[in-house]
Amino acid sequence: MILPRFDYKKAEDIASAIALYEGFKGQARYLAGGTDLIPLLKLRLATPAAIIDLKGIEQLKTITREGGRLIVGAGVTLFELKNHAVVKEYFPALYESLDATSCETLQMRGTIGGNLLQNTRCLLYNKSLDWRKARGFCYKMGGESCNVVPKAKACFSNYCSDNALSLLSLSAGVKIAGPKGERKIKLEKIFSGDGKNPFTLKPGEILTEIHIPLKRLRGAYEKLRVRNSIDYPLLGVAVSVNNKKGKVCVGGIGPTPLAYDLEDLEGASVKELAQKARQEAKSVSNTTLSPAYRKKMVDVLTQRAIKRALKEGK
Repeated sequence: MILPRFDYKKAEDIASAIALYEGFKGQARYLAGGTDLIPLLKLRLATPAAIIDLKGIEQLKTITREGGRLIVGAGVTLFELKNHAVVKEYFPALYESLDATSCETLQMRGTIGGNLLQNTRCLLYNKSLDWRKARGFCYKMGGESCNVVPKAKACFSNYCSDNALSLLSLSAGVKIAGPKGERKIKLEKIFSGDGKNPFTLKPGEILTEIHIPLKRLRGAYEKLRVRNSIDYPLLGVAVSVNNKKGKVCVGGIGPTPLAYDLEDLEGASVKELAQKARQEAKSVSNTTLSPAYRKKMVDVLTQRAIKRALKEGK
């Protein structure tokens, strides 16, 4: 498909990127790796007046250890982060989620910041403009109701980042820069819970850093998909365990990740948590697998990920 017309601007630093955004009066999009944005442009799901390229900003490409944290620039590629020694040694859930993200070719292009801020997906949304016009615009596209759930004035599209789940299980935080300055928040605070507008970032803001507490953990990531090489998760479960406690995150099923604290690692508690996650997962007919099967697999993959995490390091 052919890209729409837009102005292309390359930012030299974060401040100039924000200034460029303001110069286009909000009618611009930031470009990181482009693995999410470029397909949206081709489908006319995004039609900005300008694209502001962040790839030349060196500040976004660093990985450092500081104050008991690993600080990862949002422009670091998934491949580079996957092969970083600290990630392999300290964060097995993150390593596995990075390794499970698409293929290595796209890992070398996609960035961790872009992966976290990817748009939600739905079989009836991620289509060509002609297809969507023929079918009728859904709620996410400005229509009156959801095309998957009749008459529903809500969006049930799926947030499909593999790596957000593992980072949430690691209690990561993020640093954001925008027209009104910088702020630091917990990673979970970037999610709105609304599939139509899935993030809480304000216009012009850029995710600049991910902060991960530097603790050596046990962990695992489980992913449900049809094609192992390139598919987005139809369900993902990340688990990180420290001593006798853990954190479990479920995603790829609904517009926002679900996070749970695992206070007891005994078998009964694990089963109870898995059943709770299954009950709270909102699955509808907007993927290639049935809602009932995906919901059932929440229970299966949650227990599997926890059991794998507990076996590591013994």
